[in-house]
Amino acid sequence: MKKNREYLAFQFLRTYLKPFSLLEMKKVLEACGIRADKDETRLFLESSPHVLSLTDGTYVTKAGAFTGEIFSMMPTGAEAEQGVLVPGDRCLPFIESERILSTLTFFANGKQIPSKRGTFETDDAIDLFMFFGEEYANQYIASDPANEELNLAEREFELPSRIGLTGIDLGYLERNYGYKLGDRILCCVSDWDKGYINVMVVHSSDNRFNLGEVGEKRLEWFDYAEEKLLECFDLHGPLASIEDQLVDFFYDNRKKLCVPYCGSLQELMRKTRKVGFQNYGVETRLWRKDEDVPAFGQWNNDVFELTEQAKSEMSYTDFVVSMFPDSALDAFVMDCFYSKSDDVCQRFFEYVEQKPETMSDAMVSSIALSLKNKSSILSRDYNWFRDQGIGEIRHKAVELFKDVFLLSKKIDYTGRSISEFPQQELIILSQISSHILQMMDNIAMEKDAEDYREAMIASLDGMQWNFENISVVLDEALAKAERSQFKILRQTSE
Repeated sequence: MKKNREYLAFQFLRTYLKPFSLLEMKKVLEACGIRADKDETRLFLESSPHVLSLTDGTYVTKAGAFTGEIFSMMPTGAEAEQGVLVPGDRCLPFIESERILSTLTFFANGKQIPSKRGTFETDDAIDLFMFFGEEYANQYIASDPANEELNLAEREFELPSRIGLTGIDLGYLERNYGYKLGDRILCCVSDWDKGYINVMVVHSSDNRFNLGEVGEKRLEWFDYAEEKLLECFDLHGPLASIEDQLVDFFYDNRKKLCVPYCGSLQELMRKTRKVGFQNYGVETRLWRKDEDVPAFGQWNNDVFELTEQAKSEMSYTDFVVSMFPDSALDAFVMDCFYSKSDDVCQRFFEYVEQKPETMSDAMVSSIALSLKNKSSILSRDYNWFRDQGIGEIRHKAVELFKDVFLLSKKIDYTGRSISEFPQQELIILSQISSHILQMMDNIAMEKDAEDYREAMIASLDGMQWNFENISVVLDEALAKAERSQFKILRQTSE
């Protein structure tokens, strides 16, 4: 029954198209049989990947934000040669990015366009997935049904020289709508939840030197898009992913970007001299071409810095324990079951390298109660024998997370400006933390998580290698900050 209630609430966030308030969402949850106060409702919304927070305090689902908005695609020469248009990253951010792309359904005049498979040079294929982040392109390509025999783990995550990709049949558009090379495919999402997209063919001018009014407007579209992307960088920063950047970029400027004469981002990236794909730690972001993506800016100064007041009101031990993520605590408790630890509470204090006697009584009581409740709930369905395969991976993730978490909290607690620490290493530290948390969540939520055992082990090994490299640099910077702080305190006492 509880699962049915949660399904109804999640389905609301996948299908509702109008902006709504926190109070309205609270009523929706109550109608689904879920009791939640305002803070719980806000947390539910702001933790959902399918919801945008608007500046006026209301919310809109991604379905509401992008259903019916127009975007376009221009088939490449390689696609035209194969007679197949591969969606790739061209539908971002208008669709659900976690959806397997081959499950998107395209329609022309209400009729479903047949799918078709083509074979592409790997470099050409990767270019079709760059807006997911170059680091994830191989995974998207490998998930295509045309590559079902491909085992990336066995190939050490390297693609062969030629791979298959699934898309829509350009021959169908040619036979029924007169499509020819150089024509544009205009698109809009008709059902976000189901992944339905309507398309129409926009014929190109026979004379490429006479673009006409529409062509002139499209050139203006590229100039406007470039300008607004640069503004988006200043206002929002690199955000958590390229997709998040594109969500803000398109939604904020949809009235001028989502128009019948629109160009595409893929074309913009070939034209622009100001925007490019830049390294951001171990990931990729859209940013100013040939500039390093900064770790901080006006968009996150208040998030990254621990104020002197907060530091003075909380001991380091209380700070470490209070900042420990709830999802990581779940994984820790499960790891205690796997390791057959008798005293979960005592092991937790050893895990975060803190002593209960140095903590406030309130903090000790709080963490002890939380661990007791989690242990009671999680133990009901735990089976040690069934956990042998995935338990080993969880254990490695929990151990690596400890090192990452403790280093980040030591840096936070110095109270020094984040700008005083090596920027790229800080970015990578944050990314490793996020990736481990996501992996631990996947282990907890996905029934078939063990099927991805080899991939998760390889990922953990890569994160361990990256952490060992950056921790040397960050430890040195931390020691320098602490020495500087000590000198100031000693001079003050004199």
